[in-house]
Amino acid sequence: MPNSRVVMVTGASGGIGKACAEHLGKRGFRVYGTSRGASEGITDTGSFSMVRMDVTDPASVAGAVGLVAGREGRIDAVVNNAGYHAVGPLECVPVGEIEKSWRTNCLGAILVARSVLPLMRAQGSGRIINLSSVGGVLGLAFQGAYSGSKFALEGMTESLRAELRPFGIQVCLIEPGDIRHQDCHSEADVPLEYRDAFAKVMKVAWSDEEKGYPPELIGPLVERILSVRSPRTRYVFGQPFQSAVPVLKRLLPNRVAEWALRLYYGG
Repeated sequence: MPNSRVVMVTGASGGIGKACAEHLGKRGFRVYGTSRGASEGITDTGSFSMVRMDVTDPASVAGAVGLVAGREGRIDAVVNNAGYHAVGPLECVPVGEIEKSWRTNCLGAILVARSVLPLMRAQGSGRIINLSSVGGVLGLAFQGAYSGSKFALEGMTESLRAELRPFGIQVCLIEPGDIRHQDCHSEADVPLEYRDAFAKVMKVAWSDEEKGYPPELIGPLVERILSVRSPRTRYVFGQPFQSAVPVLKRLLPNRVAEWALRLYYGG
């Protein structure tokens, strides 16, 4: 396919989504970023265009996809990046925050995929790239709402990959480690019983995030996934020790993996 392919990138107002959209736009792809805060209609912003979309709202998703399809006549790829990161002990994270994590991180990706699939199926081709996380491989302490939503996304992506292969639509995951300046988290009130452990774990977590890879580095990976004939199921993205985590988790006994996590976070 030529680089004039049409790509939608959700959550493109900042961070990974914006960096990815800018990179692909500069490489010749016709890119449409989405954001809940975007203006009505389609707004051209330079290297890519913006469309208003709330990935948790089926009507908003259908409307944004319809606008892009109406202008371009096709959609060749979707990068499901929109995310929400609620942290806190699962005992006391507000149910609304858990629901928001799941609706944004997992259900949102499925709603966007469902909306573009009829068009991709008619084209006989398409790519869907879902942004998971190392937290979708490891159940991270005090990040259970986030990890749970990403674990679910991993399973649903595997299902979609199997279901859509006969139609020429390829689906895969990117599992980023810590990415710098990802301002999409919300902290719950933490009761006294958890306060010391929470502070210790999150001090390491937020420090790692500030030292993480800049989001601009993910665009070339997405471009490569869009360019290969048969993308792998999973692509790990991040610093070397974090890139090894998904592999080690699948190889090591659970007891060893849990011990290593406790040691890392000072538990």
